[in-house]
Amino acid sequence: MKRLDILLVVLVLGVAAVLYGVTMGSAKQGGVAVVTVDGEVKKELPLSQDTVYHLETEKGYNIIEIKEGKAKVIEADCRDGLCTEQKSISKTGESIVCLPHKTVVRVIDAQEQDVDMVVE
Repeated sequence: MKRLDILLVVLVLGVAAVLYGVTMGSAKQGGVAVVTVDGEVKKELPLSQDTVYHLETEKGYNIIEIKEGKAKVIEADCRDGLCTEQKSISKTGESIVCLPHKTVVRVIDAQEQDVDMVVE
């Protein structure tokens, strides 16, 4: 590799690191884990209260655990089980998705409402 190639790689990695730091640093601690199936809200689970929620869908089940302010899918009967391998979530905007069951667990701020747009 030439000197300019190395400089370009370092520059791109630096920009990527800065962008990652800005986006991850700006995420704030969430207050509620919203469980939806096929876009329909099934349950809102406060992250401040440890609990286990058993979600039954037409396609199967997911068990969602709220522990120490974090949400995690701890068990599911889907064929790939990828949702159980995802990390625990606690910051606004983070989510866990189970595609076979069409289930999404998303963290929102406790005061956030499902408002897409305000028109005046």
